Amino acid sequence: MMQKYYMQEKVFGIQTEFFIKNEQGQDCFIVFSNLFSLAQKHSLLDAHSRVELLSVENKLFSWSSIFYVNQNGEQIFTIKEECSCMSQELTITGIKNWKVIGDFFAHDFQIFENGQAVAIITKAWFSWGDSYQIEVYNAQPEYVIAVVMAIHKIIEQSGTQNSM
Repeated sequence: MMQKYYMQEKVFGIQTEFFIKNEQGQDCFIVFSNLFSLAQKHSLLDAHSRVELLSVENKLFSWSSIFYVNQNGEQIFTIKEECSCMSQELTITGIKNWKVIGDFFAHDFQIFENGQAVAIITKAWFSWGDSYQIEVYNAQPEYVIAVVMAIHKIIEQSGTQNSM
């Protein structure tokens, strides 16, 4: 069963929030980040209760981008960037063994598990700020959103973000 979500960035001074809605336009999740946090922590919240479902933390002082996804204070998987000459790839290890392949800077990539696509992420054009359309197939949406959060941070760190 496919679930479709839309993630829209909103920048409010020193904090950023992404509101994640389903196809019906209902709020499902919120991604919250403090732009000046040294910990580089980004939280995924339930939109209704505002309870943290998981967090994504960027490992500082690393040659490549490495992110730790935590749930209830425990690390559940790691996201690591691997660059090749044709595309960018992320490897996810832990409770999920996924591979992310695509063009991150074009906001066009897929998440695979055992050769099967579990999510397709594309740029939602004609919007204010960065927006993503996320199609999730047989996967937990919050885990897919954690990967999108990491990719957004990679784009942001590279200085090629196209936000208005």
